[in-house]
Amino acid sequence: MLKSKFYKIILTAAVLVSLVFLPSCSKTAGQGTVNGSARMMSAKKMAPAAFAADSMAATEMSVMESNDAVYEESAPDSGAVQERKLIYSGDINLEVSSLAESKQAVEAWVKKFGGYISNSSESSTSVSFTANIPSAEFHNAMNEGGQIGKLKSKNIYSNDVTDNYYDLETRLSTRHILLERLEKYLAEAKDMKEMLQIETKINDITSELERMEGQMNRLKNQIDYSRINVYASLPVNQSETGFILPDTKTGARKFLGNVVNFFANFAFVALYIVIFGVPVILFAMLIYWLTFGKIGLIRKLFRRIR
Repeated sequence: MLKSKFYKIILTAAVLVSLVFLPSCSKTAGQGTVNGSARMMSAKKMAPAAFAADSMAATEMSVMESNDAVYEESAPDSGAVQERKLIYSGDINLEVSSLAESKQAVEAWVKKFGGYISNSSESSTSVSFTANIPSAEFHNAMNEGGQIGKLKSKNIYSNDVTDNYYDLETRLSTRHILLERLEKYLAEAKDMKEMLQIETKINDITSELERMEGQMNRLKNQIDYSRINVYASLPVNQSETGFILPDTKTGARKFLGNVVNFFANFAFVALYIVIFGVPVILFAMLIYWLTFGKIGLIRKLFRRIR
């Protein structure tokens, strides 16, 4: 009975306290909301144009101050799987029995794989080619190229340019976006000074874009077409017409020439010794004769000191 009365007294007190403080709190909150709304309305009425102008000027200055502005919307997704970009090249060293037949075989080999020959050279005993083959056919071309003649050596090289490729691609994309925005700001320029500043930036970005596009084109060509150097030579002491005997006359002439050169060089060394060595020796003997020899000036000086 006492507990129920105690609970009723506490409940009644709580209700009275809430009735006293609730109206004052709601009134204060209402006044704060009304005052805040009034201030925002007055600020908007005071300077909407000035706010927009300041925002536009800040945007223009941020673009004009740096040619290296990077826009996140142009960057590739870091989580995406990038295709590997590889540059392949190879060397094939062959021994053939006929240079004419090997040239025809190399030309047919290049044509079969959809490539082209960029350089070639020929001598009496060898011929070399620089072939550019589509990268998709590189390994097949290397395997079949070694069958044109007797394979002496074959080398394959690869260079991973994935990072360089995608870095250059991203930089090109950002420069295009920057150029578009600068052209938009140029159309909205208000005076001649601002137009000149924006045009200078546009010229710089355009020159940079041309240089970077040239780099990208060269890189794509190296990726799309692999370079294969083919060197074909005849066997030792053999020409296009057949076996060649060693040239004994030329060998004997070279041997005699080397002997003559040896003795000529020896004679010149002896002559240098006579011309320069003898005077040096005589001069040294003279110095000795004056200081320690028969005259012995220094020897006499030492005697007096003692």
